[in-house]
Amino acid sequence: MSSFENGLATAPSPTTRSSSSTSWEKKTAPPHTKTLRWVNDKRGAKKSRCARERRDSESNLSIASSEVSSANVADVSEEPTSIDTEPDYTPSALECFGEFSLITAPTELLSAQERVLFQHFSERVAPVMVVLDSVSNGYRHIILPLACQDQVLGRAVSVVAAFHLAQQAPDLAPIAEAGHRAVVEKLRRDSLELEPNQLFNPYTLATILVLLVGDTITGASNYRYLLEMLACLMRLPESVYMLPGSVRAFFMQQVKMFQLFGLPLSDVDKGLQIMSTAPEHYLEFMDYPEIAPTSEQFMNLQLMRSAICDACEIYRNCADPSSFSPAVSVDVIERLRHKVIGLDSFSKGAHALVWTYYIAAAESVSPEHREFFTERLGSLYQYTRFGSIPAALQALQTIWNRRKARKWIEIIMDDAPILVM
Repeated sequence: MSSFENGLATAPSPTTRSSSSTSWEKKTAPPHTKTLRWVNDKRGAKKSRCARERRDSESNLSIASSEVSSANVADVSEEPTSIDTEPDYTPSALECFGEFSLITAPTELLSAQERVLFQHFSERVAPVMVVLDSVSNGYRHIILPLACQDQVLGRAVSVVAAFHLAQQAPDLAPIAEAGHRAVVEKLRRDSLELEPNQLFNPYTLATILVLLVGDTITGASNYRYLLEMLACLMRLPESVYMLPGSVRAFFMQQVKMFQLFGLPLSDVDKGLQIMSTAPEHYLEFMDYPEIAPTSEQFMNLQLMRSAICDACEIYRNCADPSSFSPAVSVDVIERLRHKVIGLDSFSKGAHALVWTYYIAAAESVSPEHREFFTERLGSLYQYTRFGSIPAALQALQTIWNRRKARKWIEIIMDDAPILVM
């Protein structure tokens, strides 16, 4: 039985922190015919067509998020149903990727509720999930078009947007939670009924990534199970390698990003394994080759990369008993503080340092360091509105109160399992 099946069977609701496990028997079902369709795009096609289609796709999602109410998103909680045949979509290349075009359902097929939630995901969630928001933001220009094709992925996007909106409209929270349970249940059922070559596809990979985004918004502990699912998908990479290069690169960058920020907070051994690899291997999500090396933004990106590497060193020093040194941690924390002191919450891309500040704050012993990093976390929350940050700030109080008896990493594993990023 794969870890993927275990993870789907045991994943709790967003507001539940549980480590219970259940076994599920693997069953088979007739193959589905729904596929991800790619068509060759003539090399001579004009770039203006791609830009026009991108503008058209965005204009179709132009319902203001302020119109959202609990009545607007009531259908988020409905359980997704399986689709046994490929929808008869009218081909509409919403996005162009090199010599390929992604064929998606026209946004006219989305309900009004979905358009509202997709728009919120595009405007408020997608920018936070990349370091620098641009036309190449894969959460907007890859995930959303895919979500127009696949009902489960579309529901996951709607649920995550509803979770984010629930901070201003609390009535949405129970609706989003019900929708989340429906998506997880659908994935669990598919894991029992479908063959691996049907289950492990780009839609499933995208759905798990979106659900991980949801955990950073809610501060829930489902990410442990989701990371296990992600690991299983990566052991069957055919569905990823069949994708066009730029799309495949986006998926791989995001997988590595969640591994870097998620695994060290879920399992010490896996965390040390991640840290044994050069951090640059996991920092591809910070690659922006279009930025000039002489620009201020390029220098800031290099600074943020270095800061993340410092946090990795702090983690290794704490987690590895053979190399633990309090003096080393103090020195690295001060070096990190000095390095990022010029990057405030208004600096482009600074939200990429949430995990870094959390690690540094957890290890800090001096009031000055604790105050600095918690203030930075609070400031970034004002930008991201991701609930994992206030959950992390609350967890830090627990960590500092108990760290004389236990390492902060152990406290996080047992008492504060949060995907902080």
